[in-house]
Amino acid sequence: MFFSLVLIGVVSGVLLGLVLALMATGFNLALGVARVVNFQIGAMILWAMYGGFFMWSKLGWHPYLAVWPIAAFAFCVGYLMHRYLVIHSQSTPEDSQILFSLGLLIALQYLAQFCFSTDARSIVAENLQGAVQAGPVIVQYTQIAAGAVALAVLVFLHYMLTHTDLGRQLHACAQNAVGAQVSGLNVKNISAVAMGISAMCASVAGIALATLMPIYPERAFEYSIMAVVVSVLGGMGSMAGSVMSGLLVGVIISVCQAMGYGAVAQAIVYALVFIVFLVRPTGLIKAKLG
Repeated sequence: MFFSLVLIGVVSGVLLGLVLALMATGFNLALGVARVVNFQIGAMILWAMYGGFFMWSKLGWHPYLAVWPIAAFAFCVGYLMHRYLVIHSQSTPEDSQILFSLGLLIALQYLAQFCFSTDARSIVAENLQGAVQAGPVIVQYTQIAAGAVALAVLVFLHYMLTHTDLGRQLHACAQNAVGAQVSGLNVKNISAVAMGISAMCASVAGIALATLMPIYPERAFEYSIMAVVVSVLGGMGSMAGSVMSGLLVGVIISVCQAMGYGAVAQAIVYALVFIVFLVRPTGLIKAKLG
């Protein structure tokens, strides 16, 4: 029985961890390229969850069909938010930038509470009901779909960062923004694109999470903290580190829940982050995009 519960937790944790890795990758991309501590990523996730819910409940769209327009809209919001709002905070001291980002998170969270109330909502797509059983392991279709979509986006991001001109431009701005500007790159525009991609990652993660758990405004702060925790654990600015730490955190949370100790899961995660930070301040993997 113990082995079965652990095995179920590991499989479920890997699938959840892919979604967490996507959240952290978005956070790291904004931090590495745009130099923005993107705490508002939790609000982007929350609003994507509500967007997916209303497109499913009011328009009858499947949540993973709705992800396309929502991700495109999120990219535009992230891009414009950086060009006309966030960029003005970057001329202030770092602590003011962090407070500005936290202020955006709180404002967007309370705006969601004003628009949608505090009532919990859920997406229950008919063709995502059911489970797959392999021996003692039972995995819900919703978990498989969420993990598969997150994995597909992560693979696409890795290819984009390592095999395209845009990826090379993002790398150049992340490594040396002044040098990139001297060489002729529009650093402001590329930073805004990075923020747009970060928002897009948040929106896809939001749709995936909306099929797994209830939706309510307080989720925004929770997801922002989780994105930061996974990023710090894996290595700030490292996509590979985000994936590794996302899987690790997902497995810890899921195994604890399967064993009936869900309440202590986050305590274990925070303790692990503290230990890693003491032993290896750069995180599990040294910062590197792609």
